[in-house]
Amino acid sequence: MKRVIAIADRAALVSLRLLVALNVLFFLSFLVVLLLAGRAHAEAAACGGNDMLSALQKDDPATYRKIEAEAAATPNGKGLLWKLEKPGEKPSFLFGTMHMTDPRVTTLPASARKAFGAADTVVIETTEVLDQQKMMAALVKEPDLMMFTDSTTLSSLLSPDDAATMNKALDARGIPPATVAKMKPWMLSAMVALPACELARKAGGAPVLDVKL
Repeated sequence: MKRVIAIADRAALVSLRLLVALNVLFFLSFLVVLLLAGRAHAEAAACGGNDMLSALQKDDPATYRKIEAEAAATPNGKGLLWKLEKPGEKPSFLFGTMHMTDPRVTTLPASARKAFGAADTVVIETTEVLDQQKMMAALVKEPDLMMFTDSTTLSSLLSPDDAATMNKALDARGIPPATVAKMKPWMLSAMVALPACELARKAGGAPVLDVKL
């Protein structure tokens, strides 16, 4: 009986490892497709878009003024660089950033450059972004954070109409839906939220601000 249980345990362990490996392969294939999609859009490296605020100001001035008033009334609503002070201690600074390669993000404003230049220590969100291999290893180590490791798929969480809309959007980006079928929604949304120009820059090796610093 013990032998049967031991065999069953080993079989379960092997099955679990195979499942994890399969999901890792799904994830890696998605990254490859995403990279290729970015390179395919390399010619569209100049970002563009519609200014929704300008359109709102033209089409609905009253709503625009209301939004502007609410934004103006928000305490420190425009703050990106924060100064932390304590009597007897050197001040510290907190600067808000995004993991984007857009020059408008990677170019520090004068006040932030001054604070950075005078800093003794710089602490970033994660050091793994500095080493792509290390970052990939960390992601692969816990695939269940990014991938469904059971029978769940993205399509199973959506209505047929929503699934069709998602697949159409993926096709437009050059991403085969099958490569992201096991991807968790948060991971997929974080990936495809990037515009084609950002994908192209990252595919070309452009650094985000944390790396550039």
